[in-house]
Amino acid sequence: MRQPYRGSANRPKPEEPKGGAVRLYAKAAGSEFASLGIGMGLAIALLAVGGNWLDDRLGTAPLFVLLGVFAGFAGGCYSLFGRLAAGRAASAADGADDEADETDSGA
Repeated sequence: MRQPYRGSANRPKPEEPKGGAVRLYAKAAGSEFASLGIGMGLAIALLAVGGNWLDDRLGTAPLFVLLGVFAGFAGGCYSLFGRLAAGRAASAADGADDEADETDSGA
């Protein structure tokens, strides 16, 4: 049996929400992930359908469908990155506010 690397048993465990907050936290996290997946899927599907329509009109077999799929994927990744960056900035701002509150109350 593999042994855990040194120091792994000494790590502090992350705090878990208490009571009904656990359920609300799980729902919020789940809905955030679901909206990211749905947004990416819709972007790919709509641009693929638009590419299919263009292929029918112009007679170019799979060209615009493929371009639509790749453009939808790129747009979905861009949206995902934007949401993650905004979430990271918000959590960093919350952390800075918490640190400022602690220093203000200590003075």
